[in-house]
Amino acid sequence: MEPEFPIDIKLNLSEGKKFYRYSCNEYTTINGKTHRSELNKNFHVTLKRLEKERFEYHIEIFDRVHRDKTLSMSEKDFLARIADINDDVMLITDEYGHLKNVQELSILQDKVEKTVEKLSRSYVGKQAEDSYTFLKTFYQNENLVGKDFLKSNQLGMILHKFYGRYEQEDRVKYSVRYLNFMTNTVIDIEERVQTEAMRCDDELLLLQYTGNIPSDKNWEMFYGEMNRKEIAYNRETDFPKLDKYKGQILLDFKTKEVLEHKLTIEFSLGENYQKKIIYHIKEISYEEL
Repeated sequence: MEPEFPIDIKLNLSEGKKFYRYSCNEYTTINGKTHRSELNKNFHVTLKRLEKERFEYHIEIFDRVHRDKTLSMSEKDFLARIADINDDVMLITDEYGHLKNVQELSILQDKVEKTVEKLSRSYVGKQAEDSYTFLKTFYQNENLVGKDFLKSNQLGMILHKFYGRYEQEDRVKYSVRYLNFMTNTVIDIEERVQTEAMRCDDELLLLQYTGNIPSDKNWEMFYGEMNRKEIAYNRETDFPKLDKYKGQILLDFKTKEVLEHKLTIEFSLGENYQKKIIYHIKEISYEEL
């Protein structure tokens, strides 16, 4: 049935713990040959009401599996140890799940220092040094850390930016930046949700959203990468394109907690380069871990 407007998609849970399974599958097709990269995580989120309209999220990630044939075991270990920095982060949000601040950022900064110290004993060279410098600088900026948490990954799929108050004719949109459509590139996607795409019953609320590329900004980065990789294309007819961008969020109508969230992206630049990305998060029981 159609929801009754205005509708508030906000948190009203006093406290609770949820377990989730997260996956990200990427399929990159170059000249007809497809490579697959897969990342799987189990994690749990403890939600606690601090005071009126303020909530604390405690996220712990475990059982991380990264399958990518182009990465060595050493590279996978490196990525996993850097990802561990965020395992015990505390996020403070308002009633709509909008991030207010990262609690005790100094603890994260301390973990960065210790992680870099350990990694520097095994990983040397310019690329490693650049990574260490970036990490130290990045975690000094709370705004950058907060934005990073809310990208299309496991946290952003729970604390979603489409939480809010909706009127009957609302058209809500946000810009999301992606770095994984092609190496050495950046592209902005405009996500949009329309109220008529919402469906609900007494227990569940389904929110659907779409996305498009709003401009030709940064397209030169993609053409440059195609040239570097010697992938043939026709500049007159081939351009960065979203063949599909569709997201679905299933919410508990009472608590407004995310039960399941799936985002499917299909990107192409001509016949010789395609990329498909599937993000999926689903609430699971403790017994399913």
